[in-house]
Amino acid sequence: MDRWAECHNLNFSRSEFFDYCVFRQAVAIKPRTYMNLSGNALKAAMLKWKIEETMVLHDDIELPRAQLRVRSGGGDGGHNGLKSLFEVLPPADIKRIRIGIGRHPVFPAEKYVLDEFEPDEFTEYDDTLDLVCRFVDAFVRSDFKTVLNEYSTWKKSYSDGKNIGITSPKEEKG
Repeated sequence: MDRWAECHNLNFSRSEFFDYCVFRQAVAIKPRTYMNLSGNALKAAMLKWKIEETMVLHDDIELPRAQLRVRSGGGDGGHNGLKSLFEVLPPADIKRIRIGIGRHPVFPAEKYVLDEFEPDEFTEYDDTLDLVCRFVDAFVRSDFKTVLNEYSTWKKSYSDGKNIGITSPKEEKG
């Protein structure tokens, strides 16, 4: 969300449960709660604004680093932040952009997912985050169906596996 806000010269304002910025007819929020209490931030945002459609950007340890998946609904996959969101909205009502962080070869998942990124690790995500910004813009401009269409088009057209940062899901199967 920080990258997307920066692209639009937006600054986040602060509230008790989340930081937020409003752009066009959309509001972007970043929970200020612990991850496993993200639902509290969503609930507070829903009380503040009339939110018709929700899209969540979240990390996913089951996806290799910097890979993306876009989907509607689904389970929590052990992600405590999603479990908390599902207490506020049913899974089918939450659209998602999953950003792979992969598993650490040594650290247990509980420690790894709470660690900060090293500065050089962020460069691995540059292309991925640019693509996420494109999908967020599509969501703001139109709806989640447009995001799915753009994601599908990207998957079909992406063929240069040598690009840094992103691997197309179709390449993963090969």
